[in-house]
Amino acid sequence: MGEDSQHNILNNINQIEDKLKELEKEKTNIQDNCSHKEWTVNFDERRSIKRYCSECKRELGYATKEEEQNFLKPKGSQNT
Repeated sequence: MGEDSQHNILNNINQIEDKLKELEKEKTNIQDNCSHKEWTVNFDERRSIKRYCSECKRELGYATKEEEQNFLKPKGSQNT
């Protein structure tokens, strides 16, 4: 691989990283302005059960024990 090719790759990666930063800022701004009226319960990347805003997907904290139990119940038996 020549120097020009390596320089092109580096430029492309830098552009992608800049765009990711820009999009993260935009996401944070949207989430900061969300009222988080409704939430869902789901696993996070560490397999902890947490609450997430239904509209903006912001993590809102850990689910209560009752929410955890309802979340872990087989589908179809949520209200039993």
